[in-house]
Amino acid sequence: MRAGAAIVAILLLPLVAQASSLKVYPVRIVLTPKEPVQTMTIQNGSSEAARIQLRVFSWRQVDGEDKLEETRDILANPGSFEIAGQGEQIARFGLRTSPGTVEKSYRVILEEVPGSRPSEPGKVRTLLRISIPIFVPAPNPVGRLSWRAWAAGDRKMTFEIRNQGTVHVQINRLALAGPKGTKLGTGDMSVYLLPGASRRVVLDIDAPVRAGDPLKLSAVTDQGDLAADLVAEAAPHETGRP
Repeated sequence: MRAGAAIVAILLLPLVAQASSLKVYPVRIVLTPKEPVQTMTIQNGSSEAARIQLRVFSWRQVDGEDKLEETRDILANPGSFEIAGQGEQIARFGLRTSPGTVEKSYRVILEEVPGSRPSEPGKVRTLLRISIPIFVPAPNPVGRLSWRAWAAGDRKMTFEIRNQGTVHVQINRLALAGPKGTKLGTGDMSVYLLPGASRRVVLDIDAPVRAGDPLKLSAVTDQGDLAADLVAEAAPHETGRP
């Protein structure tokens, strides 16, 4: 993967995660034996104080769904805190596990504690919640995606993407073209694929595609720009469906 392409992909990522009046940066944390501690800044943009609970979960993907389980692999400090109106808090994350042969993935969840701010009569207050990924890379990461594609109706394509590498991939954009470069469709997204996981993505297209048609796929990811030559398949039979 080219370094220049990786820089372009990174520029497409948001630099700050935001939920209502709460802002958090960075939006991704990487912990390694050489840099086992990282910090996060949480800003409260409202005029009211907010109490925040911070928890870290191990993160895996099963059948296209995210699964979170509480873990002690990552130490988060402080675990709960109050941020004054227009104030900020620094949180620290420490590595308490060793890298494996495959990248380890986690999620830190920041949640507003119920009742930490007064509610107005007749109004429902939405509690703030932000989820940020944490990664512990493998020593020699390898990126490898496999693709399948089939028509899902007259103007949609389904892609089944499988991560056969040892590092996560975040797909930010997909573009599909015919064999002569005719553009069929482009879609922006933010899809994470953890090592060993698979996921299906649907893309709107401008012209019908039939089984056997050759296709050219390009993707912008956080690991660089990717390209693949595909042949459209017949839609697979879904177990339990007629």
